[in-house]
Amino acid sequence: MDRDISLDAIKLVACIFVCTLHTIGMFMSESPEFHLSYLLFYMSGIAVPLFFMVNGFLLAPKDGGIKYYYRKIFNIVKIVCVFTFIFDIPKLVRGDISILIPFKQACSSLFFQGGVFPVFWFFGSLIFIYALMPFLKKYIIPIRTRLYGLLLFLSVLQFIIYTCDIYTNYTYSFIFENVYIPQSFRLYSHLMYFLLGVCLRLYLTDNNMLKNVIGGGESVLCYIIYILCAALICYLLYRNVGAIEYFQNSIICVLASLSFFLGLRSIVFSGYIGRTIVNLSSCSILVYTIHYPILSLLYMKTDLFVHTDFSFLVWAGLLLLWFFISYWVYQIQYVRSFLRI
Repeated sequence: MDRDISLDAIKLVACIFVCTLHTIGMFMSESPEFHLSYLLFYMSGIAVPLFFMVNGFLLAPKDGGIKYYYRKIFNIVKIVCVFTFIFDIPKLVRGDISILIPFKQACSSLFFQGGVFPVFWFFGSLIFIYALMPFLKKYIIPIRTRLYGLLLFLSVLQFIIYTCDIYTNYTYSFIFENVYIPQSFRLYSHLMYFLLGVCLRLYLTDNNMLKNVIGGGESVLCYIIYILCAALICYLLYRNVGAIEYFQNSIICVLASLSFFLGLRSIVFSGYIGRTIVNLSSCSILVYTIHYPILSLLYMKTDLFVHTDFSFLVWAGLLLLWFFISYWVYQIQYVRSFLRI
């Protein structure tokens, strides 16, 4: 079976978007006034939806039973624990911490965005979804009406949470989700996007009406509308330039993510471009893992994120650095095997 390179392109773009959110977000913490480079931040707001959608799309036809999903959960826990342990080796050697601390930090990273790798919350959310998959595959996914019903229920729940976020922010100056729901536990959003990917694979692959309305060339217009809405809503409703993660619950983000996904799926990648996309996409999990600790170290030790006039150059340079390091490290066979989820 030929490899679907468009899915690699979606994973690659989602990884670049995540790195962009965190890099430009460092500048936002230093300068909350709007700068032109901040548009990169709002362009990247669909990163998390794309990641969950492509995961759902890829897993939709899989039917390996309970052991298959539990093996994937084990692989996630293994990766998180090993990376956390490696980072804590100097402290362990000096005797500053006990051997149990890295494992506690790994749990904190997975479920509460703590520890050295807060970006691992994504894996924590995947653990919940994988644990639910045997039930979903047996009782929900095979029956189209049940799948659509669950999608509708989760979408309504998203809207309620979205409304609560805006209300508490305006009335009490805090965002409901930020205080009460750790990111790993926001399954009303993450599971919705995951199941949307499943739905696209199983039931809507050949839906020409959907492709004609928001796919293909129309996806560009939909994406531009999303960027403008994201910027305006973060400023006017959330009164916080960096509140893009809470905008994921909006219907605008759902439509933009769906449109972007369909738009990239409609492009045929081949030749050198196709091979480059596959190679870079393959090491995206390593880029996702290493980029945040490097960013945090640079933020603490340098003044790199103070001068917003150079934010675009810093963003581009760091992206090249992360992919360069990850690509060559990923050439090691053991690393490739270890990072396979």
